[in-house]
Amino acid sequence: MAFEVLSLVLFLAVGLVVQLRAQSAELLRERLWTAHFWTLIPLLVFYAFSTVPFEQELALALAAAILANWLVLAVAYGYAALVAEAREERGALALGAAFPNTGFVGYPLAQLIFGNPGLTLMVVYDRLAWLVPSVAVSTALARLHGRRGTPRGARERLGTVLVNPPLLAALAAIALRVSDVDVSAEVEPLGRIGSVLIGPVGFLLLGLALPLGPPDHDVVELRRAAGALLIRFALAPLMLLVCGAALGASIPSVFYLGAAMPCAFNLVILARVFDLRPQLMRLLVVGSTVPALFTVAVALAVFR
Repeated sequence: MAFEVLSLVLFLAVGLVVQLRAQSAELLRERLWTAHFWTLIPLLVFYAFSTVPFEQELALALAAAILANWLVLAVAYGYAALVAEAREERGALALGAAFPNTGFVGYPLAQLIFGNPGLTLMVVYDRLAWLVPSVAVSTALARLHGRRGTPRGARERLGTVLVNPPLLAALAAIALRVSDVDVSAEVEPLGRIGSVLIGPVGFLLLGLALPLGPPDHDVVELRRAAGALLIRFALAPLMLLVCGAALGASIPSVFYLGAAMPCAFNLVILARVFDLRPQLMRLLVVGSTVPALFTVAVALAVFR
């Protein structure tokens, strides 16, 4: 585990150095992200949707999680539309409030707090709690609200949502499972390769994307960001509780941990690729991750 963490830090540092020193850093970031979005992510999505076990007792809990996540996104977007002054600010606030870091932060915390059974449940939550890949939804929203690559017209906007490699990969895997075509053995080696690559590539992209300028936020923007983080940390797990009660589902504790995770790291990458208020997104991601990890560390020290 220590070696894996150090390797991710190394790739993050490489990305930061390249961003500082290379004149073509922006072009490299966009091309690497495009390759990542069209190859590695669809591969992992297809692998996950082809192999993740779906036990009947988890069906109601997953249904509650899916309902809760989409309701949180609706509330987050409504809040952002109410307080934001521009389209890109609305997109940044909605994304930060709605999309948790269930992977890079959620996996190790689930392992640390709940052991291997908790890690397995967090993987299920991470892959299935939006029904479709969450990266497909967040990327579509970023593209629709960013200053760069914004689609024009209703047909282009619809194409942005539907022509989405992770979404298409998930639909293909689901279609094969519904047709009783088992490809798990064939995709297992590809899934292992993708699982090894996703961390280094993701942190390299994070280093290339993380805004390096000093913070520049006025009181109004800080207040709006605080509202988005209140949705992320408080409303999201509460919505899961309410949806679980409404459906009569027994929600695993790991699902509540996943719902209350800080803002996803990949939102910073999306913010740079599509010019979606990168400074604000950095504030949301860093401002949610640091206190969340500190709180977990203190809780573990006190109660263990």
